[in-house]
Amino acid sequence: MKKIFTIAIISLIAISLVIGIAMMPISEKEESKTLSVSYKETNESIQSKLSIHKISMSSPLKLNGFSIKKYCTFFSDESIQNAIEYCTSTELLSSDGKYLGNIHMVGIPGMPKYMIGIIQADPQISQIGDIKIIYKTMIESIVCNCWNDQKPGGFESVSDWIDAANSHHLDAKKITSKSVISGLAKNDLVLEITTNNEGYLWKFVIPS
Repeated sequence: MKKIFTIAIISLIAISLVIGIAMMPISEKEESKTLSVSYKETNESIQSKLSIHKISMSSPLKLNGFSIKKYCTFFSDESIQNAIEYCTSTELLSSDGKYLGNIHMVGIPGMPKYMIGIIQADPQISQIGDIKIIYKTMIESIVCNCWNDQKPGGFESVSDWIDAANSHHLDAKKITSKSVISGLAKNDLVLEITTNNEGYLWKFVIPS
């Protein structure tokens, strides 16, 4: 548990990103759909799917109360951040046992509102294969398994989108670059890449 807390602190210090995702009012119909996403079942589903690719995912650390402000502060928009009352955090390890990052689910008890995947890549971005697997698994688990049919943004696959975002960040030579995919099952997917001392910090946000 102490290791996950330490990793979470490092990730939060390194991020310093601005995510301008508006929190829209939830109608009864939309709320029912959101409630169908379960912290426990979603984490277990992702854990099972990643294990097929030899990526280990820990059981979720459950946080609420004062721990939210300390370990689960991901949004600069106060209206979004203040609405977070519950958070789960899991640790990801590569097939050779090396730390990759964390997957967080945040919202209120019984109702996740965002899934956040944070991965630290080295300067050579040798983790790009794992990044593609993890983000594709997140999308299929919480959005839909429909990328190949819808091809949002004109990208044939999640892998193509990640390659394009990576190339854009390297070519732009900015500290932080952002790519947004709209229209996949009416969701906006936000991917941010930030250059840091360890290489590149990837942050992927999916609203549920």
